[in-house]
Amino acid sequence: MTRPSFTQADIKRAVQAVEAVGKSVAAVDFPPQGGFRVLLGEPEGAALAGRSGENEWDEVLRQQ
Repeated sequence: MTRPSFTQADIKRAVQAVEAVGKSVAAVDFPPQGGFRVLLGEPEGAALAGRSGENEWDEVLRQQ
């Protein structure tokens, strides 16, 4: 088995750097070709937690 090109500490540093500039980490992705990507945004499900169940089209459809 080959040695990984990054460590858990590398991922932790990347996530901490993103959070240090005030951004939220949605996920860390591990593409099949190697390496990792830090995806910005709200974690899946967090964005839905504060919603009332409506979306931007509900207002448009009410006006018709």
